[in-house]
Amino acid sequence: MAQMPQANVDERSLDDVPNAPERHQPVGFILRLAKALHTYGVPAYELETTLSACAERLGFGLQCLSLPTSITMTLMDKDDVPQTFVIRVAPGEVNLEKLRLVSDIAHEVMKGKVATADGADQLKVINEASPTYPIWLVILAFTFVSGSVARLFGGGISEILGGLAAGFGLGLLTILSARVTLLAHLLPATAALLSTLVGYTTAHFLPGSEAFIMVVSGLIVLLPGLSLTIAMAELATQNLMSGTARIFGAGSVFILMAFGVVIGNHLAELLPLTGPTHSVVLESLPAWTDWLAALVGSMALVVLFQARVRDAGFVILGGMVSFASVKYASLYFDNAMTAFCGAIAVGVCANLVSRFTGVPGATMVVPGFIILVPGSVGFRSLTALVEHDVVRGLDTAFDMTLVGISLVSGLLISSLVTLPKASSLQDLDTRL
Repeated sequence: MAQMPQANVDERSLDDVPNAPERHQPVGFILRLAKALHTYGVPAYELETTLSACAERLGFGLQCLSLPTSITMTLMDKDDVPQTFVIRVAPGEVNLEKLRLVSDIAHEVMKGKVATADGADQLKVINEASPTYPIWLVILAFTFVSGSVARLFGGGISEILGGLAAGFGLGLLTILSARVTLLAHLLPATAALLSTLVGYTTAHFLPGSEAFIMVVSGLIVLLPGLSLTIAMAELATQNLMSGTARIFGAGSVFILMAFGVVIGNHLAELLPLTGPTHSVVLESLPAWTDWLAALVGSMALVVLFQARVRDAGFVILGGMVSFASVKYASLYFDNAMTAFCGAIAVGVCANLVSRFTGVPGATMVVPGFIILVPGSVGFRSLTALVEHDVVRGLDTAFDMTLVGISLVSGLLISSLVTLPKASSLQDLDTRL
């Protein structure tokens, strides 16, 4: 869900690359716009559509190929020979505030209200801007997201406490990994190890609690369920290379987490923190606590996704619409159909809000899909395979695939509800 630090990717500004096009030139602006959109979490099909529209307005033809770690584009000018550029970039992170600002700049340039030179300068200001929220608040957001998810997974007071502790530890690790290169490489495995130890420790001192719920809730922020969903959407829109690469990237994160869980299990046995295996009856809490957990988790996502304070209401609305649709659809349908209904509900609301307020649809879609994405299902599948339960592991993996396909199908269908003309500038606002 959250973007992990990228340690081996050249993140230099194009201004520091020898002989790169000047940022004040139209070509330089297009290159920097591409890098900015990719950096702040735009999928391949959205990035290519936006860049093509922008290049056309500036008098260029464009052929673009976007991958999770690179962008290749050929710009064709009638008065000059075609130019091909390759930009090395880190996998995109979700930053809703910067995404909106970059989107606004792109549209202002396309409308002719802002010159490319001024647009490029504004992109630089956005890129160099400090985080919207202080570090302590980000760590607190990690903590409350994990605690909320523990409740949404059916946990009681003990599981919520364990989830809060695991989320706090993950927040500290994530902040530290941005400064330590080695930890950035091993963040999924280290986070899984920490969450596993926290889960077993809590279960040891609070008998009757379920350690697995605490482990998953502690890792929920790093689980690449959103990446899996985006990958399937890219495959559905025939962006085969980007979708395939993103799936394998998500798979590597799952494998690192599974390794961390295995090490954590062995350490828990040596300490010892594990007791005899027995079935756990989860503590029953009032139904209103589910709604409170969804509300608190959605509020924490405002900080984790760096959304503007003025857009916080839309982020929270996206999370609550997702939770409500899943809660009631699950009474009548299985997991796949429930995800399908939830995706349609979130997608329709996001499109309507974008059409009438101008707020990018991602402001509601991204937090809404966090509740819907199949990351926890994939993690459960991998841990079952690690425990040599092949049948359960493969069955869960198939269920994860169905949920992912259902999400993509629901999102694509929801776009038909308020689908504007493809040539409209407002269409770009809706899709972004």
